Amino acid sequence: MPSRSPSPRVREWAERGSSVRWRSTTPENAGRPEVAVHVQTRGDRANPALVLVHGYPTSSYDFHRVVTLLEDDHFLCLVDLPGYGLSDKPCGDHRYTIADDARLLDELVRTTFGLDRFTLVTHDRGDSVGLAFLDRARREGAPYDVTGLVVLNGNVWLPLAQLTRIQKALLNDVTGPPLSRLLPTRAFARGLARRTCTPPLDVEETAAIEGMLAHQDGMRVQHQLIQYLRERRVHESSWLESLASGPVPVAVVWGELDTIAPPRVADFVWEQHLRDRAAPSAYWRVPGANHYPQLDQPGVVAELLRAMPWTDPGRTVAGARLVAAHG
Repeated sequence: MPSRSPSPRVREWAERGSSVRWRSTTPENAGRPEVAVHVQTRGDRANPALVLVHGYPTSSYDFHRVVTLLEDDHFLCLVDLPGYGLSDKPCGDHRYTIADDARLLDELVRTTFGLDRFTLVTHDRGDSVGLAFLDRARREGAPYDVTGLVVLNGNVWLPLAQLTRIQKALLNDVTGPPLSRLLPTRAFARGLARRTCTPPLDVEETAAIEGMLAHQDGMRVQHQLIQYLRERRVHESSWLESLASGPVPVAVVWGELDTIAPPRVADFVWEQHLRDRAAPSAYWRVPGANHYPQLDQPGVVAELLRAMPWTDPGRTVAGARLVAAHG
């Protein structure tokens, strides 16, 4: 449970889940204790499974509106990655990496969630985790079938990103550590609610974001968490090339109002990596959504997830625009 008095929505989210233990596979974390990882499932296991992976700096709660709409006809699996939400947030010299989260996701799919077929739905940093996860599964083999990947807004091609001043300062080795200590959780949460959601989140939803960040004083590790951008820069070409040549159907779903991961990111990924691939692919835009389409337009996102495999050029979904599709 959160270390401060949580908002009612955080408390309810915590009560709906449970925790599993995870020992980091990152060499720099050797000898460090296991961490508790918050997970939860919703719906009937007999229904089509979706694994939802959140982004930076938030949590699985980002998907709560979509979960409510889909839990009657899907089996939904969610996780707060280490350092986020209601999971443990080790500080000090702990290394948070995309590669470690991809291995954790593999372990959860195999054991905790027990899936043999599922669609992966990712957002923001979760996009990078998903790409690393698929690349690893393809190279090493996996006992499960990933039936599709849905990529929501995220900086999957960093040269076209438009990072905020706060993100740049947290990423900097000199300014990041003191900023993590000094930046108020409430101000950080309010900034997210105003800048990345359209319309801005209401008081209760902003309080939920604040509560997730406040769990185990999560602001103190923000400069560590955001280092994923450096890891992303090293691997982004190889991950996208692996996706392009792989067999998994892909749908890009992008909120058009995003200024952090603007639509030019999605345009680039489609044109350079997805348009001519052999596997089915589609590119949807959501005109009324910002960086968090699953919060801004949950009904649209839910219908797009129901509309799989997304590749019928005549398909329509109210509130979304099909840019291109093949397969």
